[in-house]
Formats: sequence, structure tokens, C-alpha cells
Amino acid sequence: MDPAAILAQLLRDFTYRADGRLDRWQVATEPGQVWGDCEDFALALAWRLAGGSWPRFLWHLLICKSVIWHCRTPQGGAHAALWHRGAGWACNVYPAWRQATPNRRRWPWLLPLVLVKLLLGPLLARLNRTL
Repeated sequence: MDPAAILAQLLRDFTYRADGRLDRWQVATEPGQVWGDCEDFALALAWRLAGGSWPRFLWHLLICKSVIWHCRTPQGGAHAALWHRGAGWACNVYPAWRQATPNRRRWPWLLPLVLVKLLLGPLLARLNRTL
């Protein structure tokens, strides 16, 4: 499936839901509905672009074929967007592949940092419920 079709399907499946006080990262590995915030959207898109395979997903992040960027929106808010080699930029706020992002890029979340955020996800989810 091409990147445009994958993005279109994710846009149909995605429902925005804020994490709470602590930012929890998760990869929606099952087909169908996806809930989460901007980085969850970016992770789900990267997952689907990798064909729903953990080895390929991690490989794409390692070789920077898919890169999740910490950005600032034009209004100044914190945001995450995905850049994918050969497709461009996409996020839940600007839901189309673009050659340039309207967001101001801050830094890339490279594989080691993505793994740390994903491993902390279940703990942060529990803490969000108690806060």
C-alpha cells in the first residue's frame, strides 16, 4: 500500500485523546481504531508504513526512514510530526503528506529515545490514572 493510502486509512481510524499530565507513548499495533495524541498518531503511521512489523518498524526508525520530530506548531504548542523518506511530512493536525512541515522542528526522536518513551508508556499510563 502506498503512503497516501496508509495515511488516509489512519485518518479514518484515528481519534484524538490527550494523555493526561504525563506524556505516554504507545504504538497501536492492532488494525482498526487508534486513540491517542500527536505522537501516538505519528507512531501509528510509522508502524503502518513499516507493514505492521516490529523488526521493520524499528529498522525504519534506526535508519531514519521514519523520523518522529518534536515540533512547535505555528501557534507555539508542543507537537509531534512524522517525516517518512519518500513521502514527506504528516501529522494529525496537518493530515496530508507535505514536502515541508508548517511546524517548527525542534529535534528528532531517534530510536533510543523512542524506545525509552515506549518502555515508560505503561508506567506513565498508571501514573496518569492516579494523578
